[in-house]
Amino acid sequence: MIIDEEAKENIDNIHEKDVPSLIRDNLVTSGFIVTDDENELLLVRDRLNAKRFDPRLLSFFVTPTADCNLSCPYCWQRSDNSFADTSLQRATMSESTMNGVLQFIKHRAEVLCALNLPITFFGGEPLMKKEMVLHILRNLSRWGDEHSVSITAGFYTNCTLLDQSFMEELQQYTLGTFRTSIDGPQKIHDIYRYYSNGKGTYEDTVTNIGLLLDSEVNLILQYNITSHYHHAPELFDDLAERGLKPITVDCHRLYDPSSVVQEVKKVYGASDEKHKIHRNPIFPPFTEVSKAKMFIYRTAYEKGFALHSPKLGLLLPCNGSLYYHYVIDPLGFVYKCSTSMLLENLRVGRIYEDGNFEKYPFFHEWMDTDPTYIKECQACSLLPSCGGGCTLGRKLAQRPYLCDVSPFCGEEYIKLYLKQEFPDEFTLSTG
Repeated sequence: MIIDEEAKENIDNIHEKDVPSLIRDNLVTSGFIVTDDENELLLVRDRLNAKRFDPRLLSFFVTPTADCNLSCPYCWQRSDNSFADTSLQRATMSESTMNGVLQFIKHRAEVLCALNLPITFFGGEPLMKKEMVLHILRNLSRWGDEHSVSITAGFYTNCTLLDQSFMEELQQYTLGTFRTSIDGPQKIHDIYRYYSNGKGTYEDTVTNIGLLLDSEVNLILQYNITSHYHHAPELFDDLAERGLKPITVDCHRLYDPSSVVQEVKKVYGASDEKHKIHRNPIFPPFTEVSKAKMFIYRTAYEKGFALHSPKLGLLLPCNGSLYYHYVIDPLGFVYKCSTSMLLENLRVGRIYEDGNFEKYPFFHEWMDTDPTYIKECQACSLLPSCGGGCTLGRKLAQRPYLCDVSPFCGEEYIKLYLKQEFPDEFTLSTG
């Protein structure tokens, strides 16, 4: 909400009851002024639950295959037997499982009277199974036309397998967001993201980012945070020189589950301070990630790339907190968080070949994460923008809240975003 200097002076210097009625009405509507008898905690709890259980927020992540054409050394889903079910790392969805998943998706949409149905293809690398992706889209689109349901297709892809003919096929459908990952400029990216033969993927990734931009799709560039994040300026300079600027930049923390859980416990005083943690040198220390993210965002902004909207007042840390959000692996197992896929102890259910969904007891345990009942969260002004922090992180670290893994982006980020969106109105220094 933007106000002028006169309104600011009025609010700063006079009693609320003396604020001009138009300004007062705007402040009440926006939630800046509340009545004396309003319990704001109950208000936040009500809004939180209304969103968590809103059937209009039905969404699916569908994983045609857990296989991938890359051999990234930090992919713990493929290398850490203590966390991931590595027997599934090359699994591909069978025709019978796919048909069961399609039945489940349609049934859910019908029961919930959905008008919009977002389907995101996830992996592994989903484009290793392009024909399956296209089959699913054809099937759902025909059904959607018959039932007046709008289907939107999004993708999490490493971008190396995109080609012109596939993009032309996709153009007949409503496309949502494409998200692709990059680890820095070529000299850094190719150290970590390479094919099974050791060849780096930077050039292929960047070339196909250009293909996506030519196709006018919404693209989010996910900058994976490694210990080399300070090379971010070189990446953005290269992308700008190639004319690849219409990109929204996001950050993703990479981590080693075996060490980060111990780091989190140490930060929150749940383990001995003297306990030595053996960290993977690929990743920055847990306590440095927020600093790294802000460095990347600030660099992207200064180089002319777009920042995503701050998640202010959204109440939830991510879609994984939504009751009607389903992440489906190639065998039909269901998870709430895409990062938790292949983690056997984090499955919330399974979809069978007849389309029936068996809900596991952990489904209810996952959903039992209301931060408005946590004492520390109740006293925190950031609760509506944080939602208690990452649900997966809380489960892994056995923490009731997790401030350090939160969607709240910080004051400096908010200033950068406001300056980006309102360059003429917002002149406050971002330094």
